[in-house]
Amino acid sequence: MISKTPKQFYSAEYMTYIEVIRNALSMVASEYYKVRTTYDLSGIVRERVFCYELYHKIRCLLRPDEALVVHAEVDKSGHKDFRPEDQKNPDFVFHVPGEHRRNTLVVEVKGTICRLSGILKDFRTLERFMSTYGYEAGVFILYNHTLDDLVASRKFKKALPLLHRHHASRRIYLLASPRPGIVEGPFQLSEFGEFC
Repeated sequence: MISKTPKQFYSAEYMTYIEVIRNALSMVASEYYKVRTTYDLSGIVRERVFCYELYHKIRCLLRPDEALVVHAEVDKSGHKDFRPEDQKNPDFVFHVPGEHRRNTLVVEVKGTICRLSGILKDFRTLERFMSTYGYEAGVFILYNHTLDDLVASRKFKKALPLLHRHHASRRIYLLASPRPGIVEGPFQLSEFGEFC
């Protein structure tokens, strides 16, 4: 475990990487939003397929001499510094491998708002990685929907006060890409009480 004490100062470095994510998100092609299958030609949501393409676009935008590395689905199971209940696999982390002092961004992605429990689990993962393991900021990416779609959900509105209780809500950013080439955000989670 890293620290239970929140950092008093956070660099703006993570905003540079959020902008890289935003630019990469705008470059993901339509065939990754919904994957055509033999049983559904209109396509089905496959988060992993979307994330692989997003990861590729992020890597293309990062400079070779970049201070941080982006890793996809880093498996924390068995990690001696993480409590067993916190051994999650976030979709992306921006960090310096082998050390904790440069844990910069933790990212979760969802392609549907059908199961709000999965979205809330992702927000808890972002909050936990930030508050306990030193990540400076979190990013939640929603694709195939607008942020208005998410905010319109009664369950999400009900959960917002719980999400806002933690100091980390000011450092969790939301991006949405309802369709290829369109990106909303970044917005801070703490701003969303205003819209409900």
